[in-house]
Amino acid sequence: MPRVNLHAADVIVIGAGAAGLAAAGKLAEKGRRVAVLEARERLGGRIWTQQPAGWSCPLELGAEFIHGGNASLWRLMRKGRIGKRAVPQAQWLVLGDRRRLVPEAEERIQLAMRRIGPARRGDFGSWLRGPGRALPAEDHCLASGYVEGFEAAPLGRMSAAALFASAATGADGAQFRMDEGYDRLIAALCSGTPRRRASVWMKAVVSEIEWAERHVMVGAGTERWTAPAVVITIPLGVLQARPGSPGAIRFSPALRERRRLWNRLEPGHAVRLSLRLTADAWTSGVLPPDVRAEGGRGFGFIRSDRRDFPVWWTEAPHPVLVGWTGGSAAKRLAGLKPEVILRQALKTLAGLLPCDGPALEQLVVDWRMHDWTTD
Repeated sequence: MPRVNLHAADVIVIGAGAAGLAAAGKLAEKGRRVAVLEARERLGGRIWTQQPAGWSCPLELGAEFIHGGNASLWRLMRKGRIGKRAVPQAQWLVLGDRRRLVPEAEERIQLAMRRIGPARRGDFGSWLRGPGRALPAEDHCLASGYVEGFEAAPLGRMSAAALFASAATGADGAQFRMDEGYDRLIAALCSGTPRRRASVWMKAVVSEIEWAERHVMVGAGTERWTAPAVVITIPLGVLQARPGSPGAIRFSPALRERRRLWNRLEPGHAVRLSLRLTADAWTSGVLPPDVRAEGGRGFGFIRSDRRDFPVWWTEAPHPVLVGWTGGSAAKRLAGLKPEVILRQALKTLAGLLPCDGPALEQLVVDWRMHDWTTD
């Protein structure tokens, strides 16, 4: 029998994403001894920044943008002295074979959501098929694309009431990026945590949690941790995993009522593709002149009615393009070979611009893809 190693703490935190690290930091500041257990070999969860050779900017496989209205994020950035830069705001919309600038795209999305009204219940897809039919074709595309892309939700699974409530707050629509990559945020969270009070265990794949009043035992392989309390910040997909499946956690006693509730929730679906182009991509004749304007800043964002990879944006002035698909489209792509997804994405992009497909392929010198649905 393998030897079991025992560890004691005041609080156990499962998951070393932003939520888990923030919780650990708050607890450690209050003098608690914290054990943070992370299944992966890296910190950050859905924040995943890479710095591959040849890329002139940080490669984000997960979170990238700083959206308005997040006061706690801004406070942490100021504390960590994290710089930011504005995101190019050119907004293109492609419907059918027509591409045109729509500078008021964000405002039109919010106005469409406010039309839902405070009394509406049910899913957003039902609203679109009912009262939402009165929306102009462009607004219908913008609103449905926002739900599938930004919310990463199938239209038939997204709460209409939640969308109305979000739009009613009137949050600032400005967007920024972190100068040196989103992982600076994770570094800031870690630097604010007293190391003598918090320990991080990597590759600690939790398989069981035994709990009673004021006592918890957490098991991962041959390691066991005990504490009066546990904070669980794992992804919803892991929480919902069926007993016996990879990554599943067994609770003893079973949390039947809570499991019934969390099984009604659904994680978002997203596939992200980053393309590194040739250094002269913004000056060559392959891409249309209007999207190459201002050193690539003219590209901004492209939204469309395409089925796969309907949204694209640029990392200009760096020669990098990002393709994004979410919701039901991402769910359909989940599990496909990356090369298959790349070919489909390039085909879609060539049609959106439009430009010659083979010539566009020649512009791509490197690429990275991540499928968050199957992560």
